[in-house]
Amino acid sequence: MKPLSKPFTLSALSAALALTLTAAPTWGAEKAWAKSADTPSLQAALPALSELPSPTLPQIAAVDQILAETPALQEAQALQQAAAQNGAVLRAGTNEFTGQAQVQQRRIESAPDSGRYNEWQLLINRQLRLPSQAQADGRMAEALQTSAQAALVATRQQFLGALLTAWFAAQRAQAEAALAQQDLDLIDAQVKALQRRQSLGDASVLELEQMQAEQARARSTLLRAQGVAASSRAALLARYPALSRSGSLQGQTDPGALALPSLNAEQLSARAVQASPLLLQQRAMLQKAQAMVAQAHAARTPQPTVGAYIGSDRGGSERIVGLQFAMPFGGPARESQERAALAEADAAQWRLRDLQAQVEADFQRLYADAQAQEAAVKATEQAAQVQTQASNRMLRAYQLGEVGVSDWLLARRNALESAKLVLQSRFDAATSSAQLKLQTGLLYELTP
Repeated sequence: MKPLSKPFTLSALSAALALTLTAAPTWGAEKAWAKSADTPSLQAALPALSELPSPTLPQIAAVDQILAETPALQEAQALQQAAAQNGAVLRAGTNEFTGQAQVQQRRIESAPDSGRYNEWQLLINRQLRLPSQAQADGRMAEALQTSAQAALVATRQQFLGALLTAWFAAQRAQAEAALAQQDLDLIDAQVKALQRRQSLGDASVLELEQMQAEQARARSTLLRAQGVAASSRAALLARYPALSRSGSLQGQTDPGALALPSLNAEQLSARAVQASPLLLQQRAMLQKAQAMVAQAHAARTPQPTVGAYIGSDRGGSERIVGLQFAMPFGGPARESQERAALAEADAAQWRLRDLQAQVEADFQRLYADAQAQEAAVKATEQAAQVQTQASNRMLRAYQLGEVGVSDWLLARRNALESAKLVLQSRFDAATSSAQLKLQTGLLYELTP
């Protein structure tokens, strides 16, 4: 064998190997480059938390129109008018003049006055109402009006509470449907990019099938979310038609409208007790019971009846003019009625104390929930931010070929669940804050 004229040296072999590696990249590096070129950017990997919808209060004009048109409030206002008329009846009293007419024929058989005589008599009388009874009836008239007003306030607050709950539920369902739509759009873009890579032989069929399965899952989630959003919106607009005239569920733009009140717990508790419709109604019930006690006490003195009459006897030969006075004798029943009224007033006062304790307990629970949910919003947003960053890093690792598509999809699902928790916590906090302000009378714009 003839030896080479210029044999390869070790330095020449190293230089040739370096030239070869520089001119032709490895298969793994080429694959990572292709993924990075065909995969959507990191900024489009997941929706940013700042882009998630936030809860808002409904427009004031729409709420005012709903309050003016709702049958429940119309009924309460009609009952208030009825209470005013009943109060007018009590103040005027039901004691009225009574007129009587009597016609008779007298027949005398014995002389010298024998004969037939036409006789008649006219009588007018009225039962007198004593001053104590008039005063007690006036107290009852005021109690009836107070009770009707309390019922109107309770109906309005209950109606507004239900409106706010349905409003936030519909807004939340709409926000979750929008998030699901963004999720599907991003997955669709990933699937299209992976299909291009698979057609070029740069992605496996298994990898594409995993992405298509995730696409089907996202489409199924979107359909469910759209169904919930449609049903919630339909129920909201059917119950409150005035909201449909605005064309959307976008409410007020004031970011501080749903913030917790700046007052401390004691101040808010005092306002809640003062503005509670349940306590207003129970106070009205106590006022009515006390008015009944006054009526029963005044009724222990019977009301006399006085009147006057004129008449004609024996065909006009005799004229009669007289006065009438009637006075019933009070029995033990009147005393028993007063005792029963006193017992009912005592029971109403005990119910008021018990209800006040319940209202204070409900306020403390609602206030604690509102504070906890406000803190939960910050915690869930921080957790979602961390989870989103982890998902973005996993996406970059997937683009570089360091992890498989299943690892990235799992991280992405976790980030999406964190985003859903952010939406849930935001709307839960908004509901609690709105209900707290409503119960403490701080939503004046919603209760004109």
